[in-house]
Amino acid sequence: MSRMVRDSQTSGLRERHWFARLMLRDLEQGIASSRPPGELLALRGAIIFHLYSALVGLARSVAVGHGKADQVTALLGLPAIASLLDDVQSPEWRLLAEALEDRADPVFWVQQEMFAACAASGLARRPTAPMEDSILSVSQDDPNRPLAEGDVARLHAAIGRVQTVLEEAASQMQEW
Repeated sequence: MSRMVRDSQTSGLRERHWFARLMLRDLEQGIASSRPPGELLALRGAIIFHLYSALVGLARSVAVGHGKADQVTALLGLPAIASLLDDVQSPEWRLLAEALEDRADPVFWVQQEMFAACAASGLARRPTAPMEDSILSVSQDDPNRPLAEGDVARLHAAIGRVQTVLEEAASQMQEW
């Protein structure tokens, strides 16, 4: 797990993004070499965690830059930080807030995956084999497969989009 670099908020966010990219390469190698499903799922979860962590770090940085440092320290998720930043009209926050509201944006997908992983039902879920005798049990993605079709492509898209958000926000923020 990456650490937050205290002297430079930017390098801490970029470090988290770098770890996500590195883990995605490891995940792809693991898929190619048929590593155990648990290991692949752990790598997928770590990628999502690092991307979400970079976004939370960006939101916290916006809050600190707008004089809300004392209020943001105890907040862990983007929805809580977003409610704190309701009155902030900065371009870097607007960039992130719009991405979080757009269901087609990979940033929104990262947030939803994080919610699913942290929710009680997500932690307790165990995959079960589809029933062969019921036509209604057929689905596009096999829930027993660690990474369903398109999941690696979504991870690639999320990594690219988070990088874009970080770069665009960094260019608009006053203190980096």
